[in-house]
Amino acid sequence: MDKRIRGCVGINDSDVDFLEDIEQCMAITADLSRADLQLCALLSSEQGVVASHAAPHSISSIYRQSTEGLTFSRDEQPLVFNAIWHNRSGRRRRDVLKDGAPIIQDVYPIRNASGRPIAALVVETNMIAHERQKRRNRYFRQSLHWLQTMCMRGAIPQVSALNPFGQYDGIYLVDSKRNVVYMSGTASNMFRMIDRPTNLNQQPLDTLESEDQQLVAQTFATDVCHEVRNEYNDGRTWVRKAIPLHAPSEGRFVGILGLSWLTLNRSNDDHGVDAVLVLMQNATEAVAKQRELEVKSAIIQEVHHRIKNNLQNVAAILRIQARRSVNEETKQHLGDAVNRVLSMSVIHEFLSHDGHNPINVRDVCQRIAGQVVEVARGPSQHIDVRVQGPSIRLPASQATPVALVLNELLMNAIEHGVRDRAQSAILVMLDDLGDGVRICVQDDGDGLPVTFDLRQSNSLGLQIVQTLVTNDLKGQFELKATPAAPNGSTESPVARGTQAIVTIPKRSMGVE
Repeated sequence: MDKRIRGCVGINDSDVDFLEDIEQCMAITADLSRADLQLCALLSSEQGVVASHAAPHSISSIYRQSTEGLTFSRDEQPLVFNAIWHNRSGRRRRDVLKDGAPIIQDVYPIRNASGRPIAALVVETNMIAHERQKRRNRYFRQSLHWLQTMCMRGAIPQVSALNPFGQYDGIYLVDSKRNVVYMSGTASNMFRMIDRPTNLNQQPLDTLESEDQQLVAQTFATDVCHEVRNEYNDGRTWVRKAIPLHAPSEGRFVGILGLSWLTLNRSNDDHGVDAVLVLMQNATEAVAKQRELEVKSAIIQEVHHRIKNNLQNVAAILRIQARRSVNEETKQHLGDAVNRVLSMSVIHEFLSHDGHNPINVRDVCQRIAGQVVEVARGPSQHIDVRVQGPSIRLPASQATPVALVLNELLMNAIEHGVRDRAQSAILVMLDDLGDGVRICVQDDGDGLPVTFDLRQSNSLGLQIVQTLVTNDLKGQFELKATPAAPNGSTESPVARGTQAIVTIPKRSMGVE
């Protein structure tokens, strides 16, 4: 809800709580009404605000985006001002067009506990949908009226437990005598598929499935909304939602649909549930697809786990080969290969746990930093590696080359920066640039030679970095001397040496 609601005319803290209850009820009401619902209040005598907007899932919204927070004048929304100032409902045909059809706007005053209008509920329906609703069963239209008046009181109990009502979901209505007095075509087809009768003339509830009887009985008894998912031996999965309905107090609300409240059989108990509206979804295909995805995800995670193990085996073989080699240069090259293989292994380890989820680059940096130092440092060396910066998540397609780049930069910092110094420090800094990421590896070594030129460097590690950054990651790579820190500054443990800076754009999580 828009925060400005607390500053609206005539609204106090208890009224805000009441309006928040109404907001909770608006989503399911919009779905069943096949209309956009807006909760409006007045900022002044000449300006109002849309405090909340509920777009329907059962039909295309009139609006391309949410209208919550938008302001309007008296001339733009005269019925809203009339509802709040004069406590009157109203209807008008708006000039706004949606798919060539005009919009029918109904506006109703929202009254607080003392009966004073404090806001307005705006129901806007595409003219085509409005005409279709007018032709629907009388019992259903009456139940919709009851639901809308309950919404205006914020009195749909535990409505937050319900998932949205979709375009292809079914509906049936049960009165207080446990008769099915209305069933939509979708619901009828669902029951017809399992050879259940769908007689629409006061059909007893017990002719449906036992799950329907249990759900409706529970809703009548508890007077709260319920949602259950039933899976059957024949392979189908049905989701049922039940909403308890209460008829409006006589004369308290203006009839939204102009219907007599004596049409439906009401409860003899003044405080009892008058009817139950049951919403039905055939979720068989959706559940099957979800389970198929879960199985595929599990298989993929197992594949990543095996790849990780295989890479670690390759690294172990390379280590053995390095130990047996008598040539120091060969040992160095094999050690570098071990680090590169292990850096790829780290990514597959993360993927084996997180599946298709984006990977936390900070965690990857910490793992690889510790791994590289353990393999590359000398026996008597102490290298303090720190990782600073926020957690940044990237898709696996980016995280893998980033891991290789970081591995090369850390190895370069150890081999050419700190070299054989007994005590040294390396700092890995991450920066989230919004649409990009910057990674800086900074050492406290002797710095770059005066004649150093990155473009003419013969270092295999730096060539790998440049290739991955420019070709795979579509970013930029820079190697430069660490700028001198201000006198007395303690911002960084690394005050001299070399900085390797990689800047890359973020890739969409859906792009691999």
